[in-house]
This record gives sequence, C-alpha cells and structure tokens, in this order.
Amino acid sequence: MKIRQLYVYPVKSLRGCSVPTATLTSYGLKYDRKYMVVRIKPDENGKTTYESQYVGNVDALCLFSASILPDYENAKVVRVTYNTPAALTEKETVVKHRGGEDPYIEFPISADHMKLEKVDLVIHKSKCVGYDMGAEYQEFFTKHLGYPAKLVYVGDSTRKVQGNLAPDQTNLTRENDFDTGNQRAIAPPSEWLVFGLFTWILWYILGWNAEGSKYTIQFSDVAPVLVASTVSLEELNRGKKESEKTLDLDITKLRPNIVLEPSDDTEMTPFEEDYWAELEVGRKGAGDVRKIMLTGNCGRCKSLNVDYETGKQLPVDGQMLKRLSDMHRRVDAGYAYSPIFGRYGFISKDSLRKDIKIGEEVTVTKKNKERTVFYWPGLSSGTRSKK
Repeated sequence: MKIRQLYVYPVKSLRGCSVPTATLTSYGLKYDRKYMVVRIKPDENGKTTYESQYVGNVDALCLFSASILPDYENAKVVRVTYNTPAALTEKETVVKHRGGEDPYIEFPISADHMKLEKVDLVIHKSKCVGYDMGAEYQEFFTKHLGYPAKLVYVGDSTRKVQGNLAPDQTNLTRENDFDTGNQRAIAPPSEWLVFGLFTWILWYILGWNAEGSKYTIQFSDVAPVLVASTVSLEELNRGKKESEKTLDLDITKLRPNIVLEPSDDTEMTPFEEDYWAELEVGRKGAGDVRKIMLTGNCGRCKSLNVDYETGKQLPVDGQMLKRLSDMHRRVDAGYAYSPIFGRYGFISKDSLRKDIKIGEEVTVTKKNKERTVFYWPGLSSGTRSKK
C-alpha cells in the first residue's frame, strides 16, 4: 500500500491543509496542532479558566480553515480564514455565501513564546500550558465564534500521555495502573491483597509506569498521529441505507494525518487497520525506512455529522456517526458506545526529523492478534467521574 494523502492541522480543531510531504517529529507531523482556540470562562470567584474547543461540541469551528504560507517546505505564516457559512432556506436547501472575500488573520508558523503570557490548560484530563497570542487574535475568534475566545500557542509545552496510548505503556489497564489510584476491585477483599501484591511485583520488575512514559504530546488529543484507510472510508460510504441521503463522507472530517490506499484492489480489506501495530514507510533495502507505532483506536463523535458549508449538524438522514454505528463499529470497549475509525500512533525515535511523502510505499510490519482496548483515565469507559 502507499500514502494517498498527508494532512496538517496548524490550529487544533480547525480545518487543516493537505501537504505533499511532511517531516516526522516527536509530536507528530511538523507544524501540526501548534495552536489552539480556547474559550475564556470566568467563574463566580473571578478566576478565569480556558476551555479547549472541539468540533462536535462547537460545530462552528469547522467554518475556520488553516493554511500554511507560502508552502509547507518554506513555511512562514499560518493563515486562518473564516469561511462565511452558507444559509439554509425554509426547505433546507443550501444557499452558498456570495459576498466579498472571506475574512482571515495571519500569524507566524512559530511564535516567540518567551514574550507571550502563559495560561494554564487541561486537554482530556492532561495538564499543559499555552501562550496567549494577544488581543488581535482574541478579537478575531471572539467575533466569529460569538463568545470570548483566545488563540494560544504551544511553545515548549508538553503533556503526559495517559493510560495505554504511549508505545512503552501499552500494557497498562485500569487494573494495573497504580499511578491513578483508580484500580477496579476485581476480586473480593480477601483475595485483593494477593492479586495486588502479585501485580505490583510485575509492575516493579517490568518497569511498568515506573518513571512515566518517555513519550509526551502537545495539543494533539491523545496521540501525535492518526492513520486512516481509503478502503475503510469506501466501505463506510457504501454503507448507506435506502432511506439515507446519497451523501459521502469527506475524509477530512475524520481528521487523519496519514491516509493510506492499496497499491492494488486486493491488498487491503475494510477496517483491517484495527489490528495494525506498526507501519514502515519506504523500502527496507533502500535504507530509508521510517517507523510508526500504532497503539490505539480512534473513537468517533458527532463531529462527523457537521456540515462544513453551514457549520451545523446535518439532518439525521445524512449523519455519518449513526451510519458508522450501524455498521457494528463499536468494537472497542474502552470507548463504550463510540464507533471506531482509524488508528492513533507515535513516531519511532529513530525516524525523527525524516520526511514522508505522498506516493511512498507503506508496509504493515506488526499486527495485534486482538483489537487494542482504549484506556485513558477520565476518558475511557469505566473511568469517568460521575457528575
């Protein structure tokens, strides 16, 4: 198989851009998710918190698109354009915006974060900081989102990879993750001591979670890279029922970084990526192999149902999340009722600072016998706090 598309999302949760080549870094593809829009939320005590924003929770984010100028190889500037939404008539017919040029704003591909004010952030139960880009950008996003919002830069900030997503922590489960204090009592009290002692000895000998993962992330959700397959997308689009609209899902709604396609019609089957554990880009004999370790599934949310023309949820007969669920894609108990599409991954240490490009050959070098089960304290099934 080979690389069909590469995508970079300079601003988290905004629409990204296709690039012909990309540089591999510890935090994914270079320039990916280095900025983020946060909601400004003052509480009753006068303290301000900053809430990360996601399509699905804030559908209007899909109306913003980010591009890299002049191009990826010579990146200088990120341009974010607010794509004025189309209007819906009473008969739900889309009428596209026909005004003047859509408003946009530009900022450097890499900001001098040492000169910026630091703000505390929490992304998926994992703490980090961001750097406030200032009033000009706050005004732009506040105006078009309709609520107070800041643009923040990642700078030198990193986040801990929780649970079993990091390549050196794939063994972790709720039962043996002693860092969280959230173990499930899977045995009666009289037997728990023996089980707990046995598990702790393994934990200590094997070095499980002893010093935390060597891997960290920045503004990405739970892993630096997301891989998707065109064959699985075609299967999803074929899954339409007679009562549904003849609507195909755009691959960009899945927000992948790397999209793979078969080199011939028989090479890949739909959703076989569920079992992939490791990919190699390039031919071994050529000496330029780059390795990507795949550690977890991607659970999907209602962001798949957003209409990019209007910035609103599609009617029920055009919603892709339900279609994916109807195809029996709830295959990861860690996500409970969320259907799965795509695999999260990390870049191997020996592949950093190397490039990958569209058209390159990709080989699956390791497979899991069973599907992985997503575990991230506070996010995965059975670990969420009750409100």
